[in-house]
Amino acid sequence: MTTAQAGRELFETHGPAIYRFVVVLVRHHQDAEDVVQETFLKLLRHLDADGDTSNLRGWLFTVAAHAARDRQRGRARWIAWLPVHDAAVPPPVLPDEDGRLKIARDTLRRLPERDRLLLALRAQGLSYRDIAAAAHLKPASVGRLLTRAVDRWETATGTRKDDQSYDLLERHSHPGAR
Repeated sequence: MTTAQAGRELFETHGPAIYRFVVVLVRHHQDAEDVVQETFLKLLRHLDADGDTSNLRGWLFTVAAHAARDRQRGRARWIAWLPVHDAAVPPPVLPDEDGRLKIARDTLRRLPERDRLLLALRAQGLSYRDIAAAAHLKPASVGRLLTRAVDRWETATGTRKDDQSYDLLERHSHPGAR
């Protein structure tokens, strides 16, 4: 299999999840598309250089998190902040949207950047080790910081872990993945 074919298969498998993850971080669909494209171009170069392929899912999320962070830094550096520049692009209406997803998105937008990052990585089912790598944290700190992020989420939404709204965070999580 050629590198391009492998990259295409990996994009079809992981591309939608990477996009959903990145759009939470960068908040603009155009920026998210650029970050996803940059991530998969780096993947092709990584595969061409015979890079480590033992955990490509974790590698992709780590690269995407770094690219999103760089894009946000670049945006902050080059554009003076004005409310007009921070205008959010409304997300597309999903067929299953009954208001809970909008509330979840609005709540995520109000959380601190690190909390959004941790919750989004965990919702994608990444292990604590992969979350630590993507978020530049010590692996021993991930559990504590993730618990605090979930607590802030619960406080912001007025929900608890046993409520249905909490399921929005765990939508793509893999049980037992630490």
